[in-house]
Amino acid sequence: MAVKLSLSGVSYLVNEFKSKILNNFITQVTVINNSDIYFSFSFYSEEKLLISLNHSSPFISLVNGEYKSKTTLGNLNDNLRKYVKNSYVIDIAQVNNDRVMKFTLVKNNEFFEKEKYYLVVELIPTINNLILLDENENILFAKHYVDLSASRPILKGMKYLPIEKNENLVNKDFNYQKYQLDVYNYMNEIDDKSQKEKALPLYNHLKGKIKSLNRKIKVLENEKEVASKNLIYKEYGDYLLTYKYDEESLNSYIDQIKDQYDFDLSVEENAHKFYEKYKKNKRTIENDIREINKAKEEVEELNHIIEIFSYYSQEEIEELMRKYLPHKIEKKEKNKVINSNLPYYIDYLGVRIGFGKNKEQNNYLTFKKANPKDIYLHAANISGAHVVIFNSDPSREVIEAASNIALILSNCEMGEVYIADVKDVKKGNSLGEALLNKYQTITLHKVDDKYKKLIKEQKRFAK
Repeated sequence: MAVKLSLSGVSYLVNEFKSKILNNFITQVTVINNSDIYFSFSFYSEEKLLISLNHSSPFISLVNGEYKSKTTLGNLNDNLRKYVKNSYVIDIAQVNNDRVMKFTLVKNNEFFEKEKYYLVVELIPTINNLILLDENENILFAKHYVDLSASRPILKGMKYLPIEKNENLVNKDFNYQKYQLDVYNYMNEIDDKSQKEKALPLYNHLKGKIKSLNRKIKVLENEKEVASKNLIYKEYGDYLLTYKYDEESLNSYIDQIKDQYDFDLSVEENAHKFYEKYKKNKRTIENDIREINKAKEEVEELNHIIEIFSYYSQEEIEELMRKYLPHKIEKKEKNKVINSNLPYYIDYLGVRIGFGKNKEQNNYLTFKKANPKDIYLHAANISGAHVVIFNSDPSREVIEAASNIALILSNCEMGEVYIADVKDVKKGNSLGEALLNKYQTITLHKVDDKYKKLIKEQKRFAK
C-alpha cells in the first residue's frame, strides 16, 4: 500500500506533531523491519510515531495501535536506542520547506549532562534517509551512507548538508483523512512484511538446502551407476571357478580380463578378490539407493514448505527456525516447549475444517484427531496437505471449501481431490502417508482466491 506525502503534508504534520509530542520523552524505539520504526512517548500514549522509509513512498505519521513483536536487531536499532531512546523532544521543524523533518532532542549522558542531538528524516522517494547528528550537526549515523564521489556525500563525522529542494515539485493539496486511511491500510500490511523479512534467512536456507540435496542426489546417482557397472566382478569370479579345471577355456578367459587379473594370485584367490569387489559395489548401490530416497524425501518435504511458505503462521516460522536454523534462536527461547505436530483448522459455515502442512501434522490430524465418520480430502496424485472435515454429512459448500484448501496447501491451482471417510484411510509405510481403501474424486478447474484468505484466519488445535 503506497502512502503519498506531499510538501504541504509535511507542513501539516509538523504542526500536528508539535501539538501532540513536543516536550515528550521518547520512551520506546521499535525497529519493526528494514524500513518501519515506531516511537512511543511518555506523556502522550494515545498514538505512536511511525516512520516508514520504504523505497518508493516514505512517510511519517502518528498512528493508533500497538506493534507487539520484538525489535529487529542491527545498526539502526543500536543507534536509535543509543541517541534517541529516553531523549526529550524540544523542537520539530520542516527543513528548507521540503519533505524533510528535523527533530531536536535533548538527552542526559552517563554523567547526567544534557546533550543535544538531531534526528533528520528525509522523506524523498527513492533517496529517503534517516540521519542522526550531534549538536554541531556532524553525522553520527545514517541509515544510508553516500561516498565522496556523490554531489552530497553522507559519511560518519562529516557536516550534514541538507538536501537541495526540487524547485519543480508541485505543492499539492494535502487530504489528511485520505492520508490517514492510506497509513491505516499500510499498517495492516506491516505484520506480513515484518514476518517475510524475519523469515528470509529461513527461506534462503531452505532453498540452499534443496540445491545441496539435489547435488548430493546427482553425486550418488553417478556413484550408483559406476557401482552397477562393477557388478560384473561377480561374473568374473563365477567364470574363473567354472573354468578352473578347463585349462584352455580358463586361459582364454584370463586373457580377456588380464587387466583385472592378478597373476601373483591363484585362480581361487582372484575369484575371491572379484567376489569381494562385487559385494563392496553391491553394498554401495544399496547404500546409495537408501541415501537417494532419503534425500529425495527431504527435497520433497522442503519443496512443499517453500511452495506454501506464505501460509505459515509466525508460530510455525519459529518452529521451522528451531528445526533448520537453531543457531538463530535466542538462548532464552531454546528451551521453549513447542508442539510442531499440531495441525490447524478454520471454522467455515459452522463446520470445522482441519489441515496439516507437514507430515507430522498430517499424521496427527488424520490418525489421531479425526473420527472414523469424518471426511478426509487430499489432492490427487501429489504429496501435500491432509484435510479433514469434522462432520459426517457436510454441505456442498463445506466440501468445496475443503477441496480448495487441499489444492492450495498442495500448491495446485486446479486438479482432482480425493474424498473419503476417515475410516477408509489407512496408514502407509512412512509418516503421514495415507492409503485409501475407498474414495471418490472431485475436480476443481480453478482454485477460488477467497479460500487463500480464509486459510490465513487459521487457528491451531490444542493438544
